[in-house]
Amino acid sequence: MRNLIFLILLSSAFFGVSQPLNRSFENPDGSLKLLGQITLERLTEEPFGEWYEENYKDHQVDINILSTIELPDSITVFMGTWCGDSRREVPRFIKILESQNYDMHKLKIICLNTGFQNYKQAPEREERGVDIHRVPTFVFHEREGLEIGRIVEEPVISLEQDILKVLKGDDYQTAYPTANKLIKYFNESSLKELRKKKSQLINEFSEGENVYELNTYGYVLWTSFQIPKAQFVFELNTKLFPQETITHQTLARFMNSLGKEKEALACVKKGLQIEPENENLINLRERIKDKG
Repeated sequence: MRNLIFLILLSSAFFGVSQPLNRSFENPDGSLKLLGQITLERLTEEPFGEWYEENYKDHQVDINILSTIELPDSITVFMGTWCGDSRREVPRFIKILESQNYDMHKLKIICLNTGFQNYKQAPEREERGVDIHRVPTFVFHEREGLEIGRIVEEPVISLEQDILKVLKGDDYQTAYPTANKLIKYFNESSLKELRKKKSQLINEFSEGENVYELNTYGYVLWTSFQIPKAQFVFELNTKLFPQETITHQTLARFMNSLGKEKEALACVKKGLQIEPENENLINLRERIKDKG
């Protein structure tokens, strides 16, 4: 009997308790942010409704572009109510779905956090395994739940045209191709194998123009405790952008957090050779020396 009761309670824990919706938290400045799964209706309410309504109304949907394609079986939106890109693109995206009479029960909206401790994370960690490094990210799924494709942060052409390219299976590249390719390589190869190919990756990614692309992705890995991958990304970024102080500063902070003060100081030194008066690097150097 006790075993039966235990199984019933265990089943209830797994299947009978739904995740809380529309959780709001206060920022240090007193403003509110939503975290975890939310309803669409909550976005239209205060204090979020003002920016939602403004961006919803401003967008003119190009109905003709999407008239020839069927929208996917399900869509997940990862966003941040604190994020300017999310505030702009999510209302526009919702307006597009509504113009196509999309079943909103097939839409899931997950709000992620900001700040170092919970960077791009949800309380229930719904983003885990989905490789979210920018918000908003719109993920399109087939009936079986397999991912068809995604739009990351902002459209390359327009939301309508980008949706069309993703759903048609065209060779679509997001606004952050370097990070997305590296994610693909992480999923296909071991870190040991990728280390052997670092020179090839540097050549492949050499035309990238955004120093913050891998910097942000590295932070996502770091704060989700994927330490070896984070180090690989930060080191790769210093090779891709050797004249950008931010790459050396970030790697220095990372190494310092691991207790590798010697390596951290070497990174600081490289950064100061580029920008000798950089206060962030100078202060970081002093903090590292004080630890020793």
